[in-house]
Amino acid sequence: MESTRNPLIIGAGPAGLTAALELVKNGVTPRIFESSGSVGGLARTPTDGDWRVDPGGHRFFTKSEEVAALWRSLLPAEEWISVHRSSAMLVEGQPVRYPLVGHDLLRQMGFRRGMRGLGSFCWSRLRYGISDHSETFRDWGVRQFGRYWYELFFDGYVRKTWLTEPDQLASDWANQRIKPINWRRTGKPDPAGPDVFLYPRRGPGQLWEAAAAALAGYGIVPSLNSTVTSIRLDGRTWTVELQNGETASGDAVFSTMPLRLLIEALEPQPPKHIREIAATLRHRCLITVAVALDKHYDIPYNWVYTPGKNFRVGRIQNYGRWSSALAPEGWKGTHLGLEYFTLPDDDLAVASDESLGAIVQEDLRELGVDDTTLEHVMIVRSQFAYPINDAGRERDVARIRDYLRLRHPTLHPIGRNGMHHYDNQDHAMLSAMQSVAKYFGAKVDPWRVNTDRSYHEAGLTRA
Repeated sequence: MESTRNPLIIGAGPAGLTAALELVKNGVTPRIFESSGSVGGLARTPTDGDWRVDPGGHRFFTKSEEVAALWRSLLPAEEWISVHRSSAMLVEGQPVRYPLVGHDLLRQMGFRRGMRGLGSFCWSRLRYGISDHSETFRDWGVRQFGRYWYELFFDGYVRKTWLTEPDQLASDWANQRIKPINWRRTGKPDPAGPDVFLYPRRGPGQLWEAAAAALAGYGIVPSLNSTVTSIRLDGRTWTVELQNGETASGDAVFSTMPLRLLIEALEPQPPKHIREIAATLRHRCLITVAVALDKHYDIPYNWVYTPGKNFRVGRIQNYGRWSSALAPEGWKGTHLGLEYFTLPDDDLAVASDESLGAIVQEDLRELGVDDTTLEHVMIVRSQFAYPINDAGRERDVARIRDYLRLRHPTLHPIGRNGMHHYDNQDHAMLSAMQSVAKYFGAKVDPWRVNTDRSYHEAGLTRA
């Protein structure tokens, strides 16, 4: 082992654990500090007896053979299942397949509404052309779908889930995550292949618990419930101080903590303008309420999106379509995960379980579900779930990045929160892999991970 190298890792989510595995592969033993009581970050699997919850709905797909190889090394083939994705937008009580299909929009929505939407779409294409370059999400949505279909399907959903005006959101993430309308004839095969993804049988946390077990084999056990409060640089040595007063020192830091909190924790303090920029970076919180109903409902979707104002919930997972192992063996009812998006100080974020339960019951009734058949409820709160991709994010993060590169080359922000970028799970892992490679002297730029304008997941099932 290389005794002269002793890096520190803040966070035991996908990026932090991947960094640790890469360091071990290169003969270096890191120390890991995790603020929560479990590994996996948002990709954990909270449990209550035989009930399991996926807090965000984690599809496993990647274009990276490196990432796929790591997944294969951590879980045997029999612990992976292939899941066909099927999603819908619930609009005025009617489920409409999502990603949107032209045939559905013209037939399922009724002739008059279909023609109105088609006219709006054609007018948008005539006016703006086929370019997808737009500054804001609203502009992008109108260009892509026409004003009518944009307002029907996306405007309300974005307000509800991103908690801001569509004019205040940058459009770059939309190119990766929202597919254009599929105009192929019904039955014609998708050239990208079937929309299938891989999934650990017992939820996403199964993979990261396996990663933690692999690290334990090398004597590396993440220190849980260990919140880092300050990060000091003295010459070439980094020292992190924990909330309980303990400290640890090393030659480098790999940080997945929110970029804003990293800047706040740095000592000596960064310049005032860097601290002011960091203070503007925002996150959305996620509250997942898993409900088990005795009655079986035939819901043929993994996800149901709820853009309408009649729902408080933003998205509903049907866990039975992900893996039967998320419920007790032999369970015949319905297991749903209702996802509520909120800002840290909003009413939902501070609501008691009782108040939240009343909102959930109202949403279930609106969905047409009999809430009297409830057998089991789990509430999972995720504070720093999604970085908000507002209009100034790219510029502001770039200024912080450039400052850190210049002043702190041995400090490596990694992952979704560490880089304040709305990454997929595999992108977070790649940022960790490249940062470790940079630590060993490779000429790579981890900040270039996930900068493709398009990254759709159909057919990407390698693992």
